[in-house]
Amino acid sequence: MKHSKNLLLYLAIISTLLMVLYAQFILGHYSQCFRIENSISSLGLTFGYTPSDVMTFVESKSKQQLNCYINFLSIWDAIFPLLYTAMNSLWIIYLLKKRFLIIIPVFQMLCDWTENYMEVSMINNYLDSGLIPENLISYGSMLTILKWSLSILTHTIMLTGIIIRLGAFSRRALYK
Repeated sequence: MKHSKNLLLYLAIISTLLMVLYAQFILGHYSQCFRIENSISSLGLTFGYTPSDVMTFVESKSKQQLNCYINFLSIWDAIFPLLYTAMNSLWIIYLLKKRFLIIIPVFQMLCDWTENYMEVSMINNYLDSGLIPENLISYGSMLTILKWSLSILTHTIMLTGIIIRLGAFSRRALYK
């Protein structure tokens, strides 16, 4: 029991380090080719967006930058949800011992992947015709809002676990 609890803690810490390093060095590196100073760097980093936001985003970038963005979403940003889902799931299991709660970060990952697919579809439509169907923008925006809402819920669950753990620790310390 103690051994598996420690193993879970070590895995949670390692997954956190991997996620942070990946975000810093891989995502940071591969996103440079489409970044523009003082503008939205990625639609998926917003809490929803309007057709105007999307058109401003795509019109501010060259064809090469948009193709780089498609590549980023299709490869590098598709790996990231696997890392944060593993990290969040391990912390939830370690802190709360409630395996069923990992469904929330798993749904977040699925929303993230579907959102990326929607963004790639939007960019491809724009590159082909100069237009983006409003239904794609609506679906993408809705998925972005859902993804971030699930992220907030996941982190609230983890914070609850930390509070419960600290409360149990302080009660043990008081009664020793």
